[in-house]
Amino acid sequence: MSAADPSLPALHVMCAADRNYGAYAGLVMQSAMAVTRRSRIHFHLLSDNVAADDIAKCRAATRRDGHDFTSYEVSAKLDNLPKELRMANHLSRAAYSRLLFSDLLPNDVRRIIYLDCDIVCKQDLAELWAFGDGLKIIGAVRDPWLDPDPALKASLGLAPQNVYFNSGVLLINVEAWRAQNTEDRLRDFVLTRRDIKHADQDTLNAVLASDLRELPEKWNMMINHPRHDDERHLRETAGILHYVGGFKPWHFGYRLLHPRKGQPYASIKRHSPWASKLPDFQSRRVTKKFRSLVRQ
Repeated sequence: MSAADPSLPALHVMCAADRNYGAYAGLVMQSAMAVTRRSRIHFHLLSDNVAADDIAKCRAATRRDGHDFTSYEVSAKLDNLPKELRMANHLSRAAYSRLLFSDLLPNDVRRIIYLDCDIVCKQDLAELWAFGDGLKIIGAVRDPWLDPDPALKASLGLAPQNVYFNSGVLLINVEAWRAQNTEDRLRDFVLTRRDIKHADQDTLNAVLASDLRELPEKWNMMINHPRHDDERHLRETAGILHYVGGFKPWHFGYRLLHPRKGQPYASIKRHSPWASKLPDFQSRRVTKKFRSLVRQ
């Protein structure tokens, strides 16, 4: 891979990870660099005790290819969250850092793409970045599994015609996020609604419904899709693949059970600093998947 031209315009990409997910955040960055040709990327990692070795690999890989990398250690910030906030809605610490990032990023970061750690980028992120022009606060893709659920929407105060979006890929107007006190609004919702099902995703949908710009589905394509007959075509035309669900491509047995779905992740891993990282072996999960396959 040739190094990015330093004269290219910069775009900003953010991931959040704890010690168990540092390598997977690095692989997201690796996939973004592999396909983004029209921009330099400044990666921002919100680190909740990510291993120093993983941070060093992220920094070396990005800088080798002409991109930038900054990590922010957020463990102390998360440790100091009020007890009431930490206990509400079972949000993970990494999820909190995603919601409470505004005072961490430099003031000159006016727009950012947030990516979950179970994602592979397949097309140039400059195209996704361009949707930020005129963005109110947030851009996201409709969740094909949960958007059709009127009861879920009603529980969040959403009308049936409102879009329920998936929060794994977000395009954020950071200036507007700060100006409209979005962090405080999210905190307030978390504290007053402890009955929600999908934690930070429900919170973002409830608070930002009127500030949403719906993005094309290709920018957050679920690897498992309710339109089963179209799954292969959707994967092939995706700009971003999202490995939703509990069974991830880094789990032992994933490529055996899902060779086509696992190939994009395996290809990125093979050419990354984490090429020798062993699969995460979870015997109960693998056994459950094999039994499901036999039944089918």
